[in-house]
Amino acid sequence: MKRVLKLLLATLFLVSAAGVFAAGTEESSAGASSLANVDPTGATVNYWFQHSGSREEALQELISEFNETNEWNITVVGEYQGGYSDIYNKMITAISGNAMPQLVVAYQNQAAGYQVSGALVDLEPYVTDPKWGLGDEIDDFFEGFINQDKNRQFGGQRLGFPPNRSVEVLYYNLTWLKKLGYDRPPETWDEFYEMCKAATDADNNKFGYAIRTDASNVYAQIISRGGEIQAESGYNYDTPEMKASMELMKRIYDDGYGIKIAERYGDQTDFANRKVLFTMGSTSGLPYYRRAIEGSEQGPFEWSVAPIPHTTETPVMDIYGASLSVPKSTPEQQLAAWLFIKWMSEPEQQARWVRASNYFPVRKSTAAELDDYFAKNPQYEEAFKILTTSITKAEPPFAGYDEVRDAASAAFNAILDGADIDETIADLNEEANEIHREASP
Repeated sequence: MKRVLKLLLATLFLVSAAGVFAAGTEESSAGASSLANVDPTGATVNYWFQHSGSREEALQELISEFNETNEWNITVVGEYQGGYSDIYNKMITAISGNAMPQLVVAYQNQAAGYQVSGALVDLEPYVTDPKWGLGDEIDDFFEGFINQDKNRQFGGQRLGFPPNRSVEVLYYNLTWLKKLGYDRPPETWDEFYEMCKAATDADNNKFGYAIRTDASNVYAQIISRGGEIQAESGYNYDTPEMKASMELMKRIYDDGYGIKIAERYGDQTDFANRKVLFTMGSTSGLPYYRRAIEGSEQGPFEWSVAPIPHTTETPVMDIYGASLSVPKSTPEQQLAAWLFIKWMSEPEQQARWVRASNYFPVRKSTAAELDDYFAKNPQYEEAFKILTTSITKAEPPFAGYDEVRDAASAAFNAILDGADIDETIADLNEEANEIHREASP
């Protein structure tokens, strides 16, 4: 029913938006192909974002600085619009009502969903424009980051641009590992199992791993074994790498060396309370882990992050993060939105955003601005080293991937609960490709 409703809504959006975009598409396309003739002076850009608390404060400070210093008198109006799902739902409504912002945060698959209705600007002409583009500076961007928003589902259009990124890593308690006789975290999956076993003392509520079952972890495990889920025309979960991942997780769970995460952020709590030796998760969680550890009843301990265990020679890491997409408006507003994105990607602004958000910067040269931050945050510095020494891959940017993610997580949990691994993976593969067919443009 969920997919049927989405399809009905998408049809309505296409019909209702057709007239709106028909009038503006030619002008917008012309603006993108002849940007030298576009004057962004005095343009206003309404920007919908998900950041709250201290991150929102820092972002609003950056927005204010841009507004005060940019030479074109562009005004960016930043607006908190709730979480990612809230923004997605508001955008769907805004597309049908022709009331879109000029800049919006969006995961790659969400941007693809908007582009089914032709709602977004292809940013590639802006990135490569001789006057307004990045020029040689593009070589300073992490390649995996800069290419993540190019969507082959839409002919390679660049449907967003990265303001920051995170990576899936292994969190480990080094104090505990040393007591067990190890001087480093596991590098392979066999070592991971061995250390989980050594750490487990169920009578004293001690376990090796708090099992993370979300779709990003599924993907991280698959690519750590050299696999992939993107296929030529959809998804392929039915692979040896997927099966090996699920078999190991099931073995850890059945042997009693791993426990399910009982509640949201329960893995952070269990890690801080020395209940589990390992967790896996996003590097954006580093500040939350630190606060939990420093506030735990048993006191702080030595801890850090490492690459996900792997069978590949070089670690292959799952990078992720929302990008900034530019909905179609006027050529002047579209260019103004791009100029703000470009300004935010400069090393100075990137370094300030790192300090406020703990995300990874998108440019390599930003590291030169972060010596003091690295010194105060050694786990972040270690995570940054992982980023720069690993192969990075990204999850599919396809429309409908939100539903595929739900299906992948449900399959993982079903396997832990006793479902047949082969049958469950085959069913997941079929469901994922059905979703892909229905959601594709």
